[in-house]
Amino acid sequence: MLNCETARAIADEAHRAFSAGDVEAVLETYTDDFYFKRNAEDFIGAPLIIEGKDAMRSFLKNIMQKAECMSFIDSFTFHSGIGRARALYYLKDRQIGTSYTANLRQIITFRNMQIATMDVYHDRARLNAFFRLIERQTSP
Repeated sequence: MLNCETARAIADEAHRAFSAGDVEAVLETYTDDFYFKRNAEDFIGAPLIIEGKDAMRSFLKNIMQKAECMSFIDSFTFHSGIGRARALYYLKDRQIGTSYTANLRQIITFRNMQIATMDVYHDRARLNAFFRLIERQTSP
């Protein structure tokens, strides 16, 4: 049975691997049918939804090519199989050096000692503004 300490350790490992730029280690913490949803928009204006490890691999590799990434869990609770995390998050564009630092919330479900779903809540306006700024500054 999954308890709070083990759930936190799994979530911490996902953040540690993300911060180290180790996409495969991040993916080891996820189920094969992993589902990710972020409230901030993707490039077409809708909340970002990613389904499956292969799609997440592409997403993470794309981010890590463009930016230095770091995150860690500041607080974590676990009740009835659901983890709730408050994490600190940092991105720095590799080309122009613009950075973004924020708190985010995560709601995480687990299955077979892996993360099955993750809903991530950023300050939507700030994150979208950061992406627009980078896009403008790196466009020819």
